[in-house]
Amino acid sequence: MRFVNAGGRASLLVDGQVFDLEEASGGAIPRWPTETLVAHWDEVLALSQRGAVQGGVPVNQVHLGPPVPMPRAVYAIGVNYRGHAREVGADVGPIPSVFAKFSSSITGPHDDVILPAGEGTTDWEAELAFVVGAGGRNIAHRDALQSLRGVMVAQDISERFVQMAAGHQFSLGKSFDTFCPCGPALVTLDELEHPEDLHITCRVNGELMQDARTKEMIVDVAHLVELLSSVMTLSTGDICLTGTPAGVGFTRRPPRYLRPGDVIETEIGGVGALRNRCVAEGEAGAAAGGGKQGAGRL
Repeated sequence: MRFVNAGGRASLLVDGQVFDLEEASGGAIPRWPTETLVAHWDEVLALSQRGAVQGGVPVNQVHLGPPVPMPRAVYAIGVNYRGHAREVGADVGPIPSVFAKFSSSITGPHDDVILPAGEGTTDWEAELAFVVGAGGRNIAHRDALQSLRGVMVAQDISERFVQMAAGHQFSLGKSFDTFCPCGPALVTLDELEHPEDLHITCRVNGELMQDARTKEMIVDVAHLVELLSSVMTLSTGDICLTGTPAGVGFTRRPPRYLRPGDVIETEIGGVGALRNRCVAEGEAGAAAGGGKQGAGRL
């Protein structure tokens, strides 16, 4: 199943058509994406399995917002691919670096990324993100994948000058408005033939920057769920970005950073693709949080 936020309405994506869940369920499922994700997931699954949806709209005729517009928490994993560890000169230990991106950074799969005024050292990081389902504490490795709602494509956009200031301000440097594009759909794992081995790429203005397989993760998704839940209670709708492969901009010689007008294309095979234009702060048409339709009513 592919769950989308279509103009602020909880919807299904089937064969390129978007189906409004409130309409398809006769009002039984609310329009709000976050509320649907938390409280009505079983009804959504049942509806999708019956194939009872009809009256779809082509996906290219709707604005897709982030599948989870206002998560309670956004976790992120640092240095979780060996290639990226090598390029940044980091040691790889048994426990990965974990930090938070603030939920105000969430934006949609085709929304603008706003480059903050200042140093001009904003960078890209293609990532697979998972979304928590039932949640809980101390989730066993064997139960971890069953505890998820699904996965989506994400970008961990990073302002490197801020990130590296004052002893590594990871959360601050990675939480500017629009610094977490995600989507285009929340994809359940049964949609993926090999969910542990997905092809992940990032292009900037058509130039291939990152190219890897998610099986190259040092700590895989199931172990990340086990690790995070051993420390904090995971809640439905929490998002975790699982780390980026080699090919980021600041390790290049000379360094390469995002500029207004650049287009970032982030794709994960079987999951989907993001396409985000970079704009200068204050540029007409750039709206912080512009993809958050349907963020409320929980």
